[in-house]
Amino acid sequence: MVIVSGYYGYHNSGDEAVLAALCQDLEQLGVKRKEITVLSADPHQTVNSHGVNALHRYNLPAIIRMMQRNHLLISGGGSLLQDSTSWRTIPYYLGIIHLALLKGMRVVVYSQGIGPVQRRFYQHWIVKVLNRTHGITVRDQQSEGCLRAWGLKQPVHTTVDPVFNMDLEVVNQIEGIALNIRPYQGWEKDVQGWITLVKEWVENLQLPVTFIPLGPGDVQIGKQLTNAVPQMRLLVGKDWLESARLVAQHSICVSMRLHGLIFAAIGNSIPIGLAYDPKISAIGSQMQIHIYPTSPRSELTMEIKRIRQDQQAYRQRLAERIILLRAKSCINRQVIASVLSCSLGGK
Repeated sequence: MVIVSGYYGYHNSGDEAVLAALCQDLEQLGVKRKEITVLSADPHQTVNSHGVNALHRYNLPAIIRMMQRNHLLISGGGSLLQDSTSWRTIPYYLGIIHLALLKGMRVVVYSQGIGPVQRRFYQHWIVKVLNRTHGITVRDQQSEGCLRAWGLKQPVHTTVDPVFNMDLEVVNQIEGIALNIRPYQGWEKDVQGWITLVKEWVENLQLPVTFIPLGPGDVQIGKQLTNAVPQMRLLVGKDWLESARLVAQHSICVSMRLHGLIFAAIGNSIPIGLAYDPKISAIGSQMQIHIYPTSPRSELTMEIKRIRQDQQAYRQRLAERIILLRAKSCINRQVIASVLSCSLGGK
């Protein structure tokens, strides 16, 4: 019934959490998991983790056959339409949408973060394809602004990331820092500064620090830091849910990855963001939390000290904000429901 296209099967905790949230939305709309087919880089892992069907994302003949038997394509969520990681990313995801439209399927763009897109040709192409889709939700105001600036005419629902609507039960939260740093340009020149900063948190602030990888390349960074600071632990979750709980088990989370911040927030940990990408600034604005540059700096330590002095006030403000974001996240499901009812009524 439903085909899902996104950055799935790459063992990225954030994207796997988005898929879990999407499957939860679909189940609440009466779609069984066996009626969902996910295009994945690792179909076996996707089937085992989410209880859905899966095809390899580059098995084009099988994808075309599947499109002939299904009503709805959901493209998203995550940062799919951007050209900062590779020039191939946008052609792949737009190509899947275009194929679905050719096969008469309805298409929902689901909670996507749009951009950055440097190539003007891609901007025009994105608008041309998305103007033919049947429902669009984006996860922040900046994404809607990009689409409008490029000339999109279709209605756009500005929501928030669907993971805000997930429940994350955490027991025995400790007074400590969960740290996540992803590979970024400038890491090699910054590594010594991060080592110094982590030592300060462990030795001067007397706070345990745990490095928690959430995506490709994070483990290598964690190993570099733990080799230099043996007091710091490196913990690798077996799946996205265990990783999310590891993050939320700490009273404070310093994360470069967007979903590290969301995992912390929905688990009652206090997040501090590191803005390697505009989407981190966007999520910081939504949650009304502090965002700092990626380079290590003493302001991070000062922020941690402020949080420790007034944790209850920080938690109260964050909890109130999360209630609002959870409600806004439900719009993602409402848009799917509207398009799904039309697709079942006839293409």
